[in-house]
Amino acid sequence: MWLPVFHLSVIALNVYACTYDQLYLDIPFPSKVFDDMPFKARYMFLTIWCFMLQTLYFCVSFLNDIIGTNEVAPKRTPLIRNIKDILFSVAFPIALYVSVAFWGIYAIDKPLVFPEMLEKIFPAWLNHTMHTFITVFLIIELLVTKRNYPSRITGSTITIVFVVSYIIWMHVLHARTGAWPYPIFDVLNLPMRFVFCGFSTILGLGIYIVGEKLNSIVSPISKQYYSNGTSKKSKLK
Repeated sequence: MWLPVFHLSVIALNVYACTYDQLYLDIPFPSKVFDDMPFKARYMFLTIWCFMLQTLYFCVSFLNDIIGTNEVAPKRTPLIRNIKDILFSVAFPIALYVSVAFWGIYAIDKPLVFPEMLEKIFPAWLNHTMHTFITVFLIIELLVTKRNYPSRITGSTITIVFVVSYIIWMHVLHARTGAWPYPIFDVLNLPMRFVFCGFSTILGLGIYIVGEKLNSIVSPISKQYYSNGTSKKSKLK
């Protein structure tokens, strides 16, 4: 019974955070073009892409609690459970990347990701909700629920497509507005941006594999999928 409560609590917190952001926060952007964009132009940030992905995952998880199954390895897996498992395989590496990248750069040179003017208007609880709790909640989910990861080709491809889609979107916005979502890109020349984006994509793929391995450790019984699409149930000792 507590699992649906956990999932619903995360959804409620995320909805409240999003509502608070839209009603009470007015972030000054470097370009006036952003002022006319819907959703207060928040979709320019990878943090929001990740936040929405995590919220979607917990919504699907809640539905799975009600109409699906949380069995370790069900003989007949409902569609909602398959969607949940695939979403987790993508949401976990993206959330971990966002947390590591944000707090890593924050520790080295905070103004590159969190300028002082933003810190003055951005509540600490909201900052942690969007940059810390996204990973904490998914680690809890990893430990307390069981899932079958998709094949590595399927899962890693979806993860890479997600990351590359954001990179393309970020450059499209820059071409339209002349401004970057994150100040760090103002100090990177073109070759360094390629290096940074390439490293970010590789890191996302690496974190995906880490999530896959962690899942095989915490799940005593699961279906292990292979690159050719076949699967085998295994029991960890």
